[in-house]
Amino acid sequence: MSDGRDIIAQAVAEAASRYGFRGVRATNFYREWPETICLVNIQRSAWGPQFYLNAAVWFRRFGPERRPKEYKCQIRWRIGSPMEGDQSKAFTQALDLEHPLAADSRHSLIEAGADGYGFALLSRCETEQEALRVADEAGPLVAVALKARMQEKVN
Repeated sequence: MSDGRDIIAQAVAEAASRYGFRGVRATNFYREWPETICLVNIQRSAWGPQFYLNAAVWFRRFGPERRPKEYKCQIRWRIGSPMEGDQSKAFTQALDLEHPLAADSRHSLIEAGADGYGFALLSRCETEQEALRVADEAGPLVAVALKARMQEKVN
């Protein structure tokens, strides 16, 4: 990995460890509960040196996925989406490796964002009901699959 990518991965890993998430291939961080699997994914832009942090929740009743892909999960959001104003701008710039920023500043901005808007929210998603509550609190910034709103269990 490049130095910038290493900083991003290290910052996310440090936030992940505080909440009991485990890293897989330095780009995915998972935590499992009886009803849900929560994850944070580091995604590189196809168009340049910009990265994104995605958070997601998989409902186990929809299948026995051990390591679900973020884009297949029932609840998903970009970690920077719930941020506002200057915080959102600073976080986006920290994830853009073309933006000039000291390594320690980049690291702390990414770690704080991953912590507060990723892992802290996901740590509340132990059950489907709690995951849906977190999604409702964030409003339209969180994508929730309609099938996740169905309360009956699939056999």
